[in-house]
Amino acid sequence: THWKHGGIVGVFGYGGGVIGRYCDQPQQFPGVAHFHTMRVSQPAGKFYTTDYLKKVCDLWDFRGSGLTNMHGST
Repeated sequence: THWKHGGIVGVFGYGGGVIGRYCDQPQQFPGVAHFHTMRVSQPAGKFYTTDYLKKVCDLWDFRGSGLTNMHGST
């Protein structure tokens, strides 16, 4: 499918947050008509603990799609 970008929710400076994804063919693919991902930005000069990342992932599994984008972690 083709994806339309729906913007970022609740992010100062466009670093991370919920990225809205919308299929441009929702009638053909109703299961992914609204499918959002969460972008997690790496804090400058620091690292998230595995316990914190597990909590973020558990929350997104419960409330969202379960897909994350670990932005800036290369």
